[in-house]
Amino acid sequence: MKTNLFTRAIATAGITLLALTACTSGDASDSAPAAGQDGGTKTVGLVQFSGDDVFSNGALEGAAKYAESQGWKTITVDAKGSVDAANSAMTNLVTRGASAIITTVFPSDAMGAGIASAKEAGVTVATWGGGLADGVKFASETGLGDDLAARVVKDLGGKGDLLALTYPPGRICQHREQSLDKAVASTPIKMNKQQITIPGAVNSALDATLAWAAAHPAGGAPLAIWSCFDDPATGVVAGLDQLGRTDIKSYGLNGTKEAIKLVKDGKLTATLWIDGAKQGEELMKMIVSDLNNGGKDEPKEVGGDIVLVDSTTVDQFLAAHPNFKS
Repeated sequence: MKTNLFTRAIATAGITLLALTACTSGDASDSAPAAGQDGGTKTVGLVQFSGDDVFSNGALEGAAKYAESQGWKTITVDAKGSVDAANSAMTNLVTRGASAIITTVFPSDAMGAGIASAKEAGVTVATWGGGLADGVKFASETGLGDDLAARVVKDLGGKGDLLALTYPPGRICQHREQSLDKAVASTPIKMNKQQITIPGAVNSALDATLAWAAAHPAGGAPLAIWSCFDDPATGVVAGLDQLGRTDIKSYGLNGTKEAIKLVKDGKLTATLWIDGAKQGEELMKMIVSDLNNGGKDEPKEVGGDIVLVDSTTVDQFLAAHPNFKS
């Protein structure tokens, strides 16, 4: 997602965005507040990829919960899927005295202006899904798409037609798409790729499903629709329900509560659950440790726990994760 960054033109918009969407938490524990750059309480800025992206926002909630337990304040900003807005948000968070910033989804190599601002001010930057880079010290690996890609090919019997709902601007979806490409490469599966829109992932996936399914009637080759994360997968399910199609398999990634319910209801074939909230918590722990150690910790990228949830494993998953039950 490399984009020309017109920071001067968007600076005013970024300030307005912060004013409208920022929310500062109160103390969440009886531990002593950590000293910030100005000697007061430390603040972490949390830059959402999109307020509509439930899963990545869950990772930030995990980070926020831990930050607040350590006496930090949090400021959350919704970039609404815009890399320019995300860069502007980072710059403004630095101006507001944030001690650390966590971004989500946007590739780190597209966040040059924001990262440069943070680096110059000595602000620690971490990313959920963006990857390590100069100026980005900690990251969570969120691609993790190999297992589900292999499952799609297996369910199709190594043949048939596959619709892949992609989002090339997002690094996470880039890596998951690569996993799918690799799994399909040695098969005769015919794959059609369509990019979803963000915001609006659910509706764009629904529209894509209706059009693709109309061109692929039941009774022919095996059919499946893969989504690079769960939000569009819910749109796929809605489209298949609307058409009354039960012959088309459907897949998502992340394992949101809604996706798990759809698997339980027999409407989504499978999703890959990733413990995103725990990943966010780990990012914040690394930030706190690094600042306590005078910034001397080594850069690090961490993975996370995953579970492939389908009809055979969903009950076991729900028993282990009762917070996912409706």
